[in-house]
Amino acid sequence: MNRLLHIQPVTLNDVPAITQVVNSAYQGEPGSKSWTSESHLVAGQRTTEDLVRNLLQQPANTMFKCMDEQQNIVGCMLLEKKPHTLYLGMLSVNPNEQASGIGKLLLEHAENTARELHYTSLTITVIDRRHELIDWYKRKGFVPTGKVEPFSNASSKALADFSFVELQKVLRPL
Repeated sequence: MNRLLHIQPVTLNDVPAITQVVNSAYQGEPGSKSWTSESHLVAGQRTTEDLVRNLLQQPANTMFKCMDEQQNIVGCMLLEKKPHTLYLGMLSVNPNEQASGIGKLLLEHAENTARELHYTSLTITVIDRRHELIDWYKRKGFVPTGKVEPFSNASSKALADFSFVELQKVLRPL
C-alpha cells in the first residue's frame, strides 16, 4: 500500500462520519456488491449516531478511525475491554476502499493495542452465514471458540435465521 494512512481515536465530532462508514460497510452503498455487506441477512441500519455516541461514552470502549491523506475517515473499529480478552467490533471499511489493506491495518492496530493493555487474546463475533468473512479472520489467525450467540439488534431486522459465532486470536507478546 503506497497511501499514507493513520489511525487515531474517534471523537464525538466524528460520530456522523463513523456512523456512515459503518452503515455503508455493513449494508453496502446502493448498487454495491461489497463482500462485507450483510444486507441480504439484516434489514435496517447497522448503527445510529446515538448508539455510536453511547459506545464512545462507555469507559471500557475505545473507537479508532483510519484516515487517508485528505483526512477522510475510510475505516473504523470498536475495542471493548472485557475481563479476559479485548473485544473487536464494528470493524468497518468504506466499500470504495476495500481490498486496499485498511482492514488489515485496523486489525494490526487492534492486536497491538491488546498487547499494550496486557491482553493475551483478541475476540470477535461474526454472523455464522458470513463464510467469506469468517475465512478472512481465520487467515488472520482467528479460530472459532465454539461459543454461539443469538442475533439481537433492536435497530435492525433479521431477514434470515442466523447466530453470531465467536472467534479468538491468541496474541504473542510484543
